Amino acid sequence: MIKGCAMACHRIPKEQAMDLKPSDVTRTVSDLALITRAIDKPISKHMTAGYLELKPGYDRELSTEYEEVNVFLEGSLTYAFDGKSFIARKGDLVLIEQGSRVHYTTDEGCLVFYALYPQLKPRRENGSADSFTMAIKSRSLPTPQSPRA
Repeated sequence: MIKGCAMACHRIPKEQAMDLKPSDVTRTVSDLALITRAIDKPISKHMTAGYLELKPGYDRELSTEYEEVNVFLEGSLTYAFDGKSFIARKGDLVLIEQGSRVHYTTDEGCLVFYALYPQLKPRRENGSADSFTMAIKSRSLPTPQSPRA
């Protein structure tokens, strides 16, 4: 540990981390998409992460305002973008770049651990900001720093 630098670790119990609820990821609540935000404010100031379960028949196109990593735990999901597509399956990692427009479909369903950067904005009471599609637009991704020898 660096002198004068405090660090913290947080454990999110499985029961809390896997408490899946219907998602409004497409601005309409869907019983085909269940999600948790297990890591978010106040635990993290910079990221949102949790679990996403998509039921068989899920079919949506979404634009992203953040970088997203998906770790496939069960099932499969087809990603279609810019005239290309691939199927992600158990054990696969997927990176979705900020600003991507992706069409997601699954016939069998899937369970995914996801992590997003930057952190999502909280949902506004008037519903004008969708918490799953609106990221902090005023911040850009940091420039990677070279490791110090």
